[in-house]
Amino acid sequence: MTREEAIKKLMEEDPRFREWKEKHDELDKDIAKLEKHHPMTHDLELEIEKLKKQKLHYKDMMEQKIQELLKK
Repeated sequence: MTREEAIKKLMEEDPRFREWKEKHDELDKDIAKLEKHHPMTHDLELEIEKLKKQKLHYKDMMEQKIQELLKK
Protein backbone atom coordinates (compact mmCIF):
# COMPACT_ATOMS: atom_id res chain seq x y z
CA MET A 1 0.00 0.00 0.00
CA THR A 2 1.32 3.44 -0.91
CA ARG A 3 1.17 6.46 1.37
CA GLU A 4 -1.53 8.02 -0.83
CA GLU A 5 -3.62 4.83 -0.66
CA ALA A 6 -3.25 4.78 3.12
CA ILE A 7 -4.44 8.38 3.40
CA LYS A 8 -7.40 7.70 1.11
CA LYS A 9 -8.35 4.61 3.12
CA LEU A 10 -8.13 6.51 6.41
CA MET A 11 -10.18 9.40 5.01
CA GLU A 12 -12.90 6.96 3.95
CA GLU A 13 -12.91 4.68 6.99
CA ASP A 14 -11.67 6.62 10.00
CA PRO A 15 -13.90 9.49 11.20
CA ARG A 16 -11.27 10.66 13.69
CA PHE A 17 -8.60 10.88 10.96
CA ARG A 18 -11.04 12.80 8.76
CA GLU A 19 -11.75 15.21 11.64
CA TRP A 20 -8.01 15.76 12.19
CA LYS A 21 -7.51 16.44 8.48
CA GLU A 22 -10.37 18.94 8.42
CA LYS A 23 -9.01 20.76 11.49
CA HIS A 24 -5.49 20.76 9.99
CA ASP A 25 -6.79 22.27 6.75
CA GLU A 26 -8.90 24.84 8.62
CA LEU A 27 -5.90 25.93 10.68
CA ASP A 28 -3.85 26.21 7.48
CA LYS A 29 -6.42 28.62 6.03
CA ASP A 30 -6.58 30.63 9.26
CA ILE A 31 -2.78 30.94 9.36
CA ALA A 32 -2.62 32.05 5.72
CA LYS A 33 -5.27 34.69 6.37
CA LEU A 34 -3.46 36.05 9.45
CA GLU A 35 -0.10 36.10 7.67
CA LYS A 36 -1.52 38.56 5.12
CA HIS A 37 -2.03 41.26 7.77
CA HIS A 38 0.29 44.24 7.44
CA PRO A 39 1.72 45.58 9.57
CA MET A 40 2.31 42.40 11.53
CA THR A 41 1.83 42.94 15.25
CA HIS A 42 3.43 40.99 18.06
CA ASP A 43 0.02 39.66 19.12
CA LEU A 44 -0.64 38.44 15.59
CA GLU A 45 2.74 36.71 15.49
CA LEU A 46 1.93 34.95 18.76
CA GLU A 47 -1.48 33.87 17.47
CA ILE A 48 0.06 32.52 14.26
CA GLU A 49 2.64 30.54 16.26
CA LYS A 50 -0.12 29.09 18.45
CA LEU A 51 -2.12 28.03 15.38
CA LYS A 52 0.98 26.52 13.75
CA LYS A 53 1.60 24.40 16.85
CA GLN A 54 -2.00 23.17 16.78
CA LYS A 55 -1.69 22.40 13.07
CA LEU A 56 1.52 20.46 13.69
CA HIS A 57 -0.19 18.49 16.46
CA TYR A 58 -2.90 17.33 14.03
CA LYS A 59 -0.28 16.55 11.39
CA ASP A 60 1.65 14.42 13.89
CA MET A 61 -1.49 12.48 14.87
CA MET A 62 -2.36 11.88 11.21
CA GLU A 63 1.18 10.76 10.45
CA GLN A 64 1.07 8.26 13.30
CA LYS A 65 -2.15 6.73 11.91
CA ILE A 66 -0.67 6.61 8.41
CA GLN A 67 2.47 4.85 9.67
CA GLU A 68 0.41 2.35 11.67
CA LEU A 69 -1.59 1.47 8.58
CA LEU A 70 1.52 1.17 6.38
CA LYS A 71 3.15 -1.24 8.83
CA LYS A 72 0.23 -3.69 8.60
